[in-house]
Amino acid sequence: MLIWSKKFETNIDIVDTEHKNLFDLVNKLTKSISQRDVSHDEIESSIKLLNHYTKTHFHDEELLMLEYRIDNRHTSMHSMEHKSFIYDLDRINDITDSVDRRLTGKAIKLVRFITYWLTFHVLGTDNLMAAQIINIKSGMGPQQAYEKAKDHKFDATTVHMMMDAVYNLWLDAKDRCNLLEKKVNELGGNGY
Repeated sequence: MLIWSKKFETNIDIVDTEHKNLFDLVNKLTKSISQRDVSHDEIESSIKLLNHYTKTHFHDEELLMLEYRIDNRHTSMHSMEHKSFIYDLDRINDITDSVDRRLTGKAIKLVRFITYWLTFHVLGTDNLMAAQIINIKSGMGPQQAYEKAKDHKFDATTVHMMMDAVYNLWLDAKDRCNLLEKKVNELGGNGY
């Protein structure tokens, strides 16, 4: 379960509202998975809604960065993270569809991935974006706001949460690679 706390707040209303909605969607999917009487159609519908809402949220963040003319050094990296997430999300769907036919297994993998990715991204990249927007609103230029934000120091708890998320994302990626290698070997390939 994703638990909202002040650590995740960016102090930008639209971003915080959408993040809270994402957390709620992930938590509803988690709850659906744990219920024995929920149908596969309901789980699949929850996954589709979560995927759609995530893409909408990314679009909204990117429009916000354009609106405030956030420095391109940040927007390039931030947009790349969004694209990478969508790519990984699609690959997880593809891999789990071909390797793990159980929808519940697919949903669990997606929830894990989304939970850890959101934790890392919101605490890090999104908060740096928010710091720049706040600085621009106070009169700084985009480059100056970027320079000030890039030197931001995170508290120990936030660093720990971000490192835990990265570690778990790495473990999940390793597991997906192992599944792919197994599938390639089953198909008669040598894995290289």
